[in-house]
Amino acid sequence: MDEHDIERHPDLMDPDWQRHAEKEAWTGLRRDRRRARRRRTAAIWAGVVLVVAAAGFYVWKQGTSPEEVAGKSPAASASAPAATTAPAPTDLPDSGHVDLARPFLDTPAQNWPEGIAGLAIPAPAKAGSFSAKQVGEAQEQVKHAVEIAQFDPDTQVGRHPGGYVGLFAPDARKDVEDHVQGYVTYFAEGYHLLPVPPRMTGKMTVRPGAPGELTVHVSYVVAYAFDPGNRVVEGPGDLAPFVRVDRDYILRSGSRWAPGSRGLWLGDGGGFYTSIACHTGNPEDLAPAFSDPDYGAPPLSREPGQFDPDKPLPTKGNCTR
Repeated sequence: MDEHDIERHPDLMDPDWQRHAEKEAWTGLRRDRRRARRRRTAAIWAGVVLVVAAAGFYVWKQGTSPEEVAGKSPAASASAPAATTAPAPTDLPDSGHVDLARPFLDTPAQNWPEGIAGLAIPAPAKAGSFSAKQVGEAQEQVKHAVEIAQFDPDTQVGRHPGGYVGLFAPDARKDVEDHVQGYVTYFAEGYHLLPVPPRMTGKMTVRPGAPGELTVHVSYVVAYAFDPGNRVVEGPGDLAPFVRVDRDYILRSGSRWAPGSRGLWLGDGGGFYTSIACHTGNPEDLAPAFSDPDYGAPPLSREPGQFDPDKPLPTKGNCTR
């Protein structure tokens, strides 16, 4: 093989290797970021202590409550915060308050829909030799594949991928099963989601392919919120990993294909992971940043496509050493 064509080496094209490489591309940055953030946090808390002490002295002198000093009544301060409709940030903050009841606040997923509702699907329309009805059926198949891959507890926690594998043409299933963790999300053992549905944003597009083929493309980002238990988290990025996926699904239909080849196949695609653990258990499993023995803030390396499926899939890894 020509040394200038190394990117086409069979090992580099393997989806398992690609997924591993994507997760193995940023730990050194996290280590440095964590140390810097801890120094910054210590400085902030020193300032907070001084401010609180000064406020306490003022309250003692004036004989008023902290709520009254701030112009609020104690009853008003005890009420639950109102749901936000503010624009979501375009990036994960380095640190900040975490509300476990609303863990996506102050993250790009703040206003995303819950679950598969976040995947925008166009109205079925004729494409090439495929009728609008056939296109609609293909869209439903792909929607179901995405739903199982990203939101099905039996797949993610139980590690039973049969529901996903069974969606494909008989001749495609062996390869899908052999590389299934390149296509579905498994959670690392011992880590569980908060009782808050994952959030999603993305879209589906359809185009005719080769004769007898229909390509259904999905580009989306999913945000999960893991339960930190008694672990200390310094910001929403510590417990909310984001999974970005671009993937072609190909429907083969018609007499030009053998019966076992008719149905759904996997096409080109890739993924990118933000705010994940890079060295916890099986590197193919998804785990929140707080579970990494050396976890820190979200990565220094920012790319537009991390949280925006309308932009190209990021090319850099996210576990850089």
